[in-house]
Amino acid sequence: MMDVSTLALNMTFLLTLGIGFLMFLAHVLIFTTMLMLAGAAHSAAVTFTALWTWLRPAEVTNNRSRPAPDQEMQPAKAL
Repeated sequence: MMDVSTLALNMTFLLTLGIGFLMFLAHVLIFTTMLMLAGAAHSAAVTFTALWTWLRPAEVTNNRSRPAPDQEMQPAKAL
């Protein structure tokens, strides 16, 4: 039969290891959840940005594609 103090020491040691392992698993779960939330937020931001640029009128998105009416392009002069 084991000594009572040895049994208590072993139980304390194993309980400490068990709690440490559970804390490790909790940290892994939290870290994985944070990475998944960051990925979902990034995907949502990319999707909303793409939808925003797709739904906006062309004159708002491409305001430099055409010159203003008072600044019409003139043909280049020959040398």
